Amino acid sequence: MEILAKLNQEQKQAVIHKNGPLLIVAGAGTGKTTVITRRIAYLIEEKIVKPEEILALTFTEKAAGEMAERVDGLLPLGYVDLWISTFHGFGERILKDHALDVGLSNDFKLLSDTEQWLLVKEHLEEFDLDYYRPKGNPTKFVQGLIAHFSRLKDEDITPAEYVAYAQKLKLDTDQTDSFSRIYEVATAYAKYQQLLREHNAFDFGDLIVETVHLLKQRPHILQKLRQQFQYILVDEFQDTNYAQYDLIKLLAAPHNNLTVVADDDQSIYSFRGAAMSNILIFKKDYPNSKEISLTQNYRSQQAILDLAYDFIQHNNPNRLEETLKIDKHLQSNKTGQALIEHLHAQSLEGEAQLVLDKILALKQKNKKLSWNDFAILVRANDQANTFIPYLERTEIPYQFLASRGLFTKAVILDLLAFLRLLDNYHESRSFYRLLNFAHWHLPPADVINIINWAHKKTQSLFEVCRNLQLVPNLHKNTYQTIASIMSLIDKLSLETRFKTIGEITLRFLEMSGYLKWLTQNKKAAENILYLNQFYKYIIAFERAHEEKTTHNFVYELNSMIDAGEEGQLQPDFTEGPEAVKIMTVHAAKGLEFAYVFVVNLVDKRFPSIARKEAIPIPDEIVKDVLPQGDWHLEEERRLFYVAMTRAKNGLFLTSGEDYGGARKKKPSRFLQETGFVNTAPAPSGQILFGNEKKLSLAQIKAEAKHLPQIFSFTQLKAYETCPWQYRFAFLLKVPTPSKPSFSFGKTIHNTLYEFFRRLQEGETNQQAPLFGKKAQKTPTQAELLKIYQEKWIDEWYLSKKNREEYFKKGEEALKKFYDLNQQNWPKVLYLEKKFNLKIGKYTIKGAIDRLDQLAEGVEIVDYKTGNFPKTGKKDQEQLYLYALAVKEVLQLTPEKLSYYFIEENQPLTEEFNLAKMEKVQTWALNLIEKILQGNFKPTPGFHCRYCDFKEICEFRAK
Repeated sequence: MEILAKLNQEQKQAVIHKNGPLLIVAGAGTGKTTVITRRIAYLIEEKIVKPEEILALTFTEKAAGEMAERVDGLLPLGYVDLWISTFHGFGERILKDHALDVGLSNDFKLLSDTEQWLLVKEHLEEFDLDYYRPKGNPTKFVQGLIAHFSRLKDEDITPAEYVAYAQKLKLDTDQTDSFSRIYEVATAYAKYQQLLREHNAFDFGDLIVETVHLLKQRPHILQKLRQQFQYILVDEFQDTNYAQYDLIKLLAAPHNNLTVVADDDQSIYSFRGAAMSNILIFKKDYPNSKEISLTQNYRSQQAILDLAYDFIQHNNPNRLEETLKIDKHLQSNKTGQALIEHLHAQSLEGEAQLVLDKILALKQKNKKLSWNDFAILVRANDQANTFIPYLERTEIPYQFLASRGLFTKAVILDLLAFLRLLDNYHESRSFYRLLNFAHWHLPPADVINIINWAHKKTQSLFEVCRNLQLVPNLHKNTYQTIASIMSLIDKLSLETRFKTIGEITLRFLEMSGYLKWLTQNKKAAENILYLNQFYKYIIAFERAHEEKTTHNFVYELNSMIDAGEEGQLQPDFTEGPEAVKIMTVHAAKGLEFAYVFVVNLVDKRFPSIARKEAIPIPDEIVKDVLPQGDWHLEEERRLFYVAMTRAKNGLFLTSGEDYGGARKKKPSRFLQETGFVNTAPAPSGQILFGNEKKLSLAQIKAEAKHLPQIFSFTQLKAYETCPWQYRFAFLLKVPTPSKPSFSFGKTIHNTLYEFFRRLQEGETNQQAPLFGKKAQKTPTQAELLKIYQEKWIDEWYLSKKNREEYFKKGEEALKKFYDLNQQNWPKVLYLEKKFNLKIGKYTIKGAIDRLDQLAEGVEIVDYKTGNFPKTGKKDQEQLYLYALAVKEVLQLTPEKLSYYFIEENQPLTEEFNLAKMEKVQTWALNLIEKILQGNFKPTPGFHCRYCDFKEICEFRAK
């Protein structure tokens, strides 16, 4: 059986395990993802269970995506639905379907970290804070409070429980001093939850705890989900918190076909609420569970594994190996010798030089090595700052993959400088950065002359540039360029009065030429990734505020930065150019490299000093089992173990003596525990950058190298129109402004989905809902229009008048739609039916708006809000791709294919044609293969005038 091919004995046992709870203890590099995905495929292929009856949970979208792709590759046929998701994604999906059953809205907004911060700050006066709202810096504890609320939800502690605990302290005469602070936080938690409900919003913690509460309060829903999910698999189980494990146990009962994959030695997320004790509790909850230990390692040389194993023994007896009496000594399947060294220098700079020299020497010795084969792992982000300049000076390409620090990226600083300048012309620091934008090509000497003139005349840079003709001895082009800059400032300053911050941002990027320059830069993919992530902050701000102005945004962002917010980063480790990777050990978990450098191994850096939470949860109300012993040191050891086991062929542990300050640094205790002690300091060395031959590097391509594995009709159509447009949209992901038609179209789609959902419910629901009244069989026209109002997306319209015109147009169209169909509503089979279609070895993903049951088959319906084509014809590729999915995946017979044009209430229908479907299948296959070949040659033409990227495209038709 192909699914079981090349598995070792332990892996095979785990894959074919039939019923009952299973604990898989999977050491680093032992193929746990292979086991999980093969197990899912095995259960499906052996027809033990249907695809939609398996639930697989993990912690990151990246991990869930990889798992789904692997399962997709193992299954020869397409499938309807596969529940592979993050915990939070699963909770969101369940709540969207069932929130109404517990009095919550299923149309809730999910708040990002930024939106939570903005919500609390906006309502800070309502929180009745004293200790946690210092007058000199009222927002100082906002981040701490939000983090505290998140941890409370990890433990499933409700506001009522917290307040009750605080009230109990008040009665305890020994605890009166702590009462006021704890009561203050407990009532703040209650207020925060109240605000979330008033704003119809959830945060990420709610997605778990509200799902748990839903299942406990509504047994019939729990029973339905238990019947659906016959088998549950949980990846990285050691990282689950109390609430997540509670959710798992609820769903798994009573059959308990629950598989959890864990490694206690890689439990490194206690700061996020992860409870390593869940592994031990699992054995108590399921005493008859089967245990399988995976020890065959497919990553590292044996010497590296032996060193890591001997080191982690220092955490005994608080390890599974001791508790469960199992063997966790990993055995490598690789041959050859490992390179393990301790590099010690006299100074921090010398340490960086030793790392650089070693990388260059290894690369020189083995020409087959790529820069991607090297990783520098740091304990904290700021420790990377020593190594980056050394890499830059030798032109070694690198990527610093941090989880925070978006607001300090050069491209974001540039954008912020301009936005701040629009808010305050005389902010000369921002003006200085603006003048130094590389794409202006202003001579540095001219910029210095302008600055000196401003000092001399005691003027702002804006004032000097407004009267630049008074500044002597500048290049002619400088006068012209700055005149253009001033014109841009004037124009966009005027537009700030009536345009949103999002619109102003996109206008600047387009009008200034900055975005065009950025896409041609060698770091295009990286910088546009940062722009996209920053734009999410803008979207969050616009969602949270009625006044979406540049001034308000700059004020809020400045407040956030003042409060310590650095801006979250979401690095994509799979994309981008060949480069040495610099990242924290936490970020490196799950990755592997040929050669790993674990740096700054000195006292108080690694292991780090234990830091308490800004606002800790009182031990008395923590529901998790509290750790014993020196839990911080043990977690730091696990973190170091993770760092060591990233290495395949070479592991280098580095340290130095002089890191600045009065005292020399002591070596890390981890160097002693690994046997590297009394290492003599090496000369720090100096590199003569001016005399040595610099490395010759190829131009790094702007586009990301990681091409998609799953495609969509939208992708294929964009590529067919112009491969260069595809590059901008789907590889670089350049942000584009939305349009009124997009908001309107989505509103109509959402309205019709909800209307037909209620129509379906009315036809099938024979029981009274929760509060007693039977649902009507057919929703009325008034209900349809009410749904339209509820689903209205009030964004991106050009003006109030424009918005009102669209609203009226939609209202009239829906009235007509109801009148035309009320005597003969279609028999709806599916709504928004998602599919994964296999074409050859590739997968196309999509969702069909509506499938109607006909006498001899089904009708595929796709809504369109544009104009009905004058020719009465429209491209049929989309509908025939859907027909292929209906036939191959849903096993139904397509009879008719229809585009339904809502505004004219006119369908464009044709009878299904097998030859056309086969032709479209070939069309899709050819386009996918061209995309995967990296063929992105531009094809300018008439379509350029409608392209979202025409303002930055150098190839557009003139």
